[in-house]
Amino acid sequence: MIPVYGFLEGDTIGLLILADEQELLAMTAAKVQAAARLRARLDGPVALFVNGRAVELDVTVQQAGLQALDRLDVRRGGAG
Repeated sequence: MIPVYGFLEGDTIGLLILADEQELLAMTAAKVQAAARLRARLDGPVALFVNGRAVELDVTVQQAGLQALDRLDVRRGGAG
């Protein structure tokens, strides 16, 4: 498990999320959304950014090269 900081667009609090190396980034983004759901909610497609760079949701945490305490930003819309 890799601890990462997750930020959901519209939320005011950063969240510590545990990401499994073999899970897809889509699942990691869903964990951020679930943890923040009482304060903020995004409907529809989302984009994920790791340390400011857009990443695809269909790659694993390991393939994306996530390291402990990296920053994940979940935002509205598609990447780009």
